[in-house]
Amino acid sequence: MDACMLYHGDFAFGETVVAPRRREVLHRGIRVDIGDRAFDLLLLLAESHGSVLSKQQIVARVWNDRVVEYNAVEAQVCALRRALGVDRAAIRTVSGRGYQFVAELFPQAKDSDKPIAASMNGAAPSSRRLSAEVCPLIGQEVAIREICRGLQTHRLITLLGTGGVGKTRLAREAARLSAPDFSDGAFVAELAAATATDHIPTTIAVALGFPPGDGTSSLERLAPSLVSRHLLLVLDNCEHLIDGAARIAEQFLRIAPRAVVLATSREPLRVAGELAYRVPSLEVPPDDNCDDALDYSAVRLFEARVGPHAGLSPDSRAALRLKSQICRRLDGIPLALELAAACVPSLGLQGVADRLGNRFQILTHGSRTVLPRQQTLRAALDWSYDLLSDEQRSVLNRLSLFAGTFTLASAQEMASCDALPPDAVVTALMQLVDKSLVSMASGSGIVRYRLLESTRAYARDALRASGAMREWSRRHASYFLEIFRTAARQAEVHADVDWRNAYVPHLDDLRAAMQWCFSVEGDMELAVELTVAGIPFLMHLALLQECLETVDKALEWLSREDGPVDERHMKLHAARGMCLLCHTVATSTSDAFESVVDIAARVGNLDYQLLGMWGRWMCHYLNGEYARAIPLAHRFNELASTSSRKCDHLAALRLSGMSRLFAGDLPGALADLQRAANDTEPLPRAQRMRFLYDEKMLSHASLALTLWFMGETELARQAAQQSLDDAREFDHPVSICYALSEAVCTLALLRGDDAALDAAVASLAAETRRHSISTWCARAQMWQGLLDLRAGDATVFARTISPAMTSIGSKRFYVSLSPYVTALAEALCRRGMISEAAEIIDASVARATRTDDKCALPELWRAKAEVLVASNGDEAIPAAESILAEALQMARTYGFLAWQARCSMSLARLGHMKGDAKAALDAIFPVTQQSADASDIGAAGPTLAGREVNRRGRPRRY
Repeated sequence: MDACMLYHGDFAFGETVVAPRRREVLHRGIRVDIGDRAFDLLLLLAESHGSVLSKQQIVARVWNDRVVEYNAVEAQVCALRRALGVDRAAIRTVSGRGYQFVAELFPQAKDSDKPIAASMNGAAPSSRRLSAEVCPLIGQEVAIREICRGLQTHRLITLLGTGGVGKTRLAREAARLSAPDFSDGAFVAELAAATATDHIPTTIAVALGFPPGDGTSSLERLAPSLVSRHLLLVLDNCEHLIDGAARIAEQFLRIAPRAVVLATSREPLRVAGELAYRVPSLEVPPDDNCDDALDYSAVRLFEARVGPHAGLSPDSRAALRLKSQICRRLDGIPLALELAAACVPSLGLQGVADRLGNRFQILTHGSRTVLPRQQTLRAALDWSYDLLSDEQRSVLNRLSLFAGTFTLASAQEMASCDALPPDAVVTALMQLVDKSLVSMASGSGIVRYRLLESTRAYARDALRASGAMREWSRRHASYFLEIFRTAARQAEVHADVDWRNAYVPHLDDLRAAMQWCFSVEGDMELAVELTVAGIPFLMHLALLQECLETVDKALEWLSREDGPVDERHMKLHAARGMCLLCHTVATSTSDAFESVVDIAARVGNLDYQLLGMWGRWMCHYLNGEYARAIPLAHRFNELASTSSRKCDHLAALRLSGMSRLFAGDLPGALADLQRAANDTEPLPRAQRMRFLYDEKMLSHASLALTLWFMGETELARQAAQQSLDDAREFDHPVSICYALSEAVCTLALLRGDDAALDAAVASLAAETRRHSISTWCARAQMWQGLLDLRAGDATVFARTISPAMTSIGSKRFYVSLSPYVTALAEALCRRGMISEAAEIIDASVARATRTDDKCALPELWRAKAEVLVASNGDEAIPAAESILAEALQMARTYGFLAWQARCSMSLARLGHMKGDAKAALDAIFPVTQQSADASDIGAAGPTLAGREVNRRGRPRRY
């Protein structure tokens, strides 16, 4: 509108800035959306500063003389006044004449062309941007400003009020506007779907960007990642878990000292330092005959939601009177207003107003002195529910069993029956969306639906009151039983990681279905079936503890039944064994796999015979019982030859290769492991992790160690890195931890690459903080403890390393841990902790001797000799030389070139101590000349007393 462009630069009045070029109005630094008409009207009034403009003049200039509704000008003036807040008096109404702009205007400097609101509206680089709501927030401008100011001075603010008063919308908008003030951004943790306090840490962790897993079940485990983060966390819908939410909010603020929490709840958290902010209802007119009704926020919200369906001219005085009445009787509660507006298309304003009055009269029978806000919301919900058709009520009740979002197809499957076919469900769902009882959320091209928390709770109560709760809860559980059976089948044929992403939205519903099935009112047969179906999904997400708990419940119930042992028992025992395998290798773990083998043989299930046999092999391997593991590998190989699964053949090669490694057959081990590692045929996701870990990762990890034993240090490093690349590409937490600890960390340690070791340990620590699988947490603590010990912290052994080694039990002795044990002994000797080093080495040597561990014995004997010299000095040299000679002979016999080099280096050091270094060094050269990377092997000969002999024979001190 050219006539309104007198002010080409920015100008200000009071606490308001107007930027014509950007068509932007800022009030107290916050952008206010007023619409194009209202903006043009503001420019016109400012241009005509001091002059009275009639309605006709305004229509001619702003609407270009088009025919407009009766009170169009009044509506735009009201919109302007609301936007201007404390500056609303700038626009004066001159009775009978028109409107006048009376505030003093000030031009703004040229740099004001920069978006003043950018600091409030731009997302921090590290945050996931919180987008503005599709429907603008109406009537809460003052509350938004107060909350944003409060976030600058308080670390915990709780927005209080009845359900439906708009706490969630206010919290999200305040977070969106305040996000730039927090260097790490703003995040929203929606607790509505959480069914227990234990789920709150997981919900918070996922909101902050951590993947789901066992590690997110405790905020303490995430503390190192949160301690320095400057962020705003919205904890939305705390009321149903109020005690747990309060405790966890307090814990979060303690472990994240730079964080701020904005919570929403129906009651205070009652945590020290909490600022309780009661969200007010929207403003309502004092009576029905209020000429300035559109100045009240409740009426504006109601009018915006009703649209053109009022049954009267929307701008008529009769319509305004009815809107004022409805808004006042609904106490200005936004949800109640929206529910009322949803019924206007079918009943009209008059019908809504009449029925609403009757409903409130019924609800006041409980108390004649007060009408609690919860009852007001209940009244709105009761009233809206009564206006639904029988079909709409049935669909709403049944959809309330969804714990999270759902699709149109899910709604049809869940809510349909003989009397209500799928097409009728679609119609009812669309009507419920129109009535604002179901909301839509689109993303990735798929439209999903959800019920507001209050609506869901109300509809569930109605379903329970109807006596149909058990029937439809069973339907819900049965539906998700089929969903996860389908997921298991798809995992068998799809290699794409998107498989997991497609089913993550169903996690809350899986949990809710299991919770009902295992309840007193539930169905235990269905609980067992659902547990079995959910195993692959929970294993893929590394929710091992959660999986173990449900499996144990199912097995406990089956143990009390008289039915035959069948495939359900087999699958449950298999899941139990794999979950336990990541925590401990106790008798219970081995027993679980024994049961799998026994049941699978009886029912003729080859897949689970192989899985059970693999589990038994793993238990022996992790316990260092190689003599017992080797026959199982042979039997596995025989059975796998009859399998049609490619993954079984690859696993057979790997088990064969590792068994040959145990027996000292390096060429045979290399051949098998290279065949497995070099197979490039894509495998479906389920096959790649059929044996708990990613099969490709395991092959490369085992190959890396074999190559290093043979002196191929660079190829070993590459294989170790490939194992990590495999695991990360597969996006499987347990496999990533395995690759980091067993391959990358171990090879970096053996090669003496301190920078690579530091980086790998840091990555392992980060992964374990995310997922917290007990074995890998312990391993991460052991590796970090070793770094700290080598850096000079002697106290870390008793404080961290020893407890961590105790927690993993006998697993400390298996083959890839021998390098760690010897490095630990070396570091202890450097710190003067000789007795601790001797105890560790003696126990390891005794175990390796008992199990005939040919891979580990040469290195452990070498370490024993070094500890002996460190303990007793020169007088121990003859005994140490005898031990080293035996170690060197074993390494030569089986071709462990790397161990030969290390033994030779230790002999050279002893020779130097005796003054005869030349003879000892002569023994090194044949070894180093065979090595593919002599410098690495030369660097791999650290001594325990603090010296080493370099390749020129000169002693070097650390």
